Amino acid sequence: MTEAGRAAMREALATAGTAFAAAALHLPQPFLAVLAAHLTAGIAFSEPGGLAKRIAAASAGSLCGLFILSAAPDQQWVSLPLFGLAAGLGTAVISRRQEPASAILFSMGLGGMFAAGIVHPSVGLAEGAAHAAALTIAVAATFLAGAICPARSRAAGRTFPWQVGIAGPAALVTSCATLPSQAVVMSIAAMTTALSLAPNPREIFDKLAGGVLGVGVSAAFLAALSGAGNGLGAFLIGMGLVMGGFEWMASAYPGRSSVFRQAGAMFAVAATMLPRPEASLSEPDERMAAVLLGLAAASLIAAAGPAQRNQDAAAQADGGKPQE
Repeated sequence: MTEAGRAAMREALATAGTAFAAAALHLPQPFLAVLAAHLTAGIAFSEPGGLAKRIAAASAGSLCGLFILSAAPDQQWVSLPLFGLAAGLGTAVISRRQEPASAILFSMGLGGMFAAGIVHPSVGLAEGAAHAAALTIAVAATFLAGAICPARSRAAGRTFPWQVGIAGPAALVTSCATLPSQAVVMSIAAMTTALSLAPNPREIFDKLAGGVLGVGVSAAFLAALSGAGNGLGAFLIGMGLVMGGFEWMASAYPGRSSVFRQAGAMFAVAATMLPRPEASLSEPDERMAAVLLGLAAASLIAAAGPAQRNQDAAAQADGGKPQE
């Protein structure tokens, strides 16, 4: 099997397995677990304690969000800056000491707990705990998928923690003004995008194009699933095929990997109904809008950063490597 084929199989097993476990446990907002699996499935467990470290990073993010909510209840002018500071510093420390997947999981744990609690305090803590459990499920599923189809460590590029520290609060404020019910989705979308989005016009465009592609594929998938009777088996098989297909394209065409992986992220969030479209026909549309707004916020923040394309192009023209 080719490397692209192994990557596609690993992605399909990780995301479909996560979705199945989330459905069996009836977790709220199970799409976050699928998104975590998608974002981390291609990053190898390079260290003996990689499994424990990823779970610890996700738990640390959730506990950090809980601490901020407890330290400044109903004081958003205090808790929001603390949220941004924790997002930036936390991802900076973890990305330097551990693998990129741990930084992703920390940001998702922090965003899942804090955004749920600040918008809906009465139920936010329970939802935040459920999000932490969902991340643990995603880590376990990616570990098993990686054992079946071992991964090379996907090049994650440089990380940009300062962007995460700005993107999280910015997306949360935007969500409260536009889609309060999707605060968790928008903040996590912005933070995970900002974590690795270089201030490069082409990469920003690729992310936006991938988001639009994911919207179209998600809409078509949900329409086809409704026609097939909304069976769980059909959903899991279809999800595995679509997510595996996106990862195969990303591996086979590395120059456009950002497009296909962003499309996969959009699909994971929008199409994970497990499958129950009768619950709310507007729910996928709201989630897609929230992801696009979060992606736009992260892109604007990245665009304001120092451009690298001229330095990289000059280095490549001289036969060297882009500057670190």
